[in-house]
Amino acid sequence: MKTTDQPIIQNFQIEGVKHISVSDAFEAINSGEAVMLDVRELNEVQLESVPLDRVLNHPTSVIMDRLPYIAKDQNIIVACPGGVRSVKVANILNLQGYPNVASLDGGFMLWKAKGLPFENNISDGGCGCNSGKQNQKGNTIQKPVSVKQIDLKNLRRI
Repeated sequence: MKTTDQPIIQNFQIEGVKHISVSDAFEAINSGEAVMLDVRELNEVQLESVPLDRVLNHPTSVIMDRLPYIAKDQNIIVACPGGVRSVKVANILNLQGYPNVASLDGGFMLWKAKGLPFENNISDGGCGCNSGKQNQKGNTIQKPVSVKQIDLKNLRRI
């Protein structure tokens, strides 16, 4: 697995944590050389997911409880939306004796920007009856929903 000592894209880093580019990560996952730990919380993964077999969800909030289920004898790529949580979890794994861990440099934001596999599971309104377009695998492709910003400062209880 091709890693670097310093991130190239993101600013956040912790000394001793390795980093991997999204293209090198994708290649390592596809070749069976590595697994990816998606450390986003379950509600985040329900909205968007990476449709690859070697991607496992182990949320940051329960990572210490999940250590017995994460094999130490494999290359591990830790990923989150922007690379901050993944650096922290990679550091935890390093401290727990995992020898081959790298954080996804730039996170899923860069992963998506590079056009790598990512599924949006948010419906575009309507009845939710899979009325969107379908991709080659038969999965419904839907546009992201824009979230309206609420001015909480002027919110009143009624």
